[in-house]
Amino acid sequence: MRGMEQIGQAKSSTAKLDEGVKLTTFIPVRFVRHKARKVVVEPATPGRMATARIPGQHIACDETLMRALAKGFFWQELLDSGRVASIAEIATHEGIEKVRVQKMLRLARLAPDVVEDIARGRQAVGLSLEFFTRNPLPDDWGAQREAISERAS
Repeated sequence: MRGMEQIGQAKSSTAKLDEGVKLTTFIPVRFVRHKARKVVVEPATPGRMATARIPGQHIACDETLMRALAKGFFWQELLDSGRVASIAEIATHEGIEKVRVQKMLRLARLAPDVVEDIARGRQAVGLSLEFFTRNPLPDDWGAQREAISERAS
């Protein structure tokens, strides 16, 4: 499927042939891997990120990312309330590396609308737990949205 990605506006053309009329329609789409599947991605429009459309499948949230978000918010609440003293204490209690806890705590600083899009299954293609753990986002919500939309386009 490589080489099929095209950028441009949707358009159609008509040509008269000896045996009839030939109609040609061009629709700009991309084929990408998303959650271990190849999906068709609608082009991004102003004010809207590119989204995956999987025929015959209802929109569902990314369960792995949602679990990580819930843990991140819970752990942040534990730290803010003083019930735990440090990230190291959370890591010891959970039996995971301190770095992993730090990466998941970053999710608690996501912009509210980004969290809502994730919860409703409307996050941009490619936004997974792996994306958020490998790509630190700025704390500024506007800059976060910009970084995420760059990833999605």
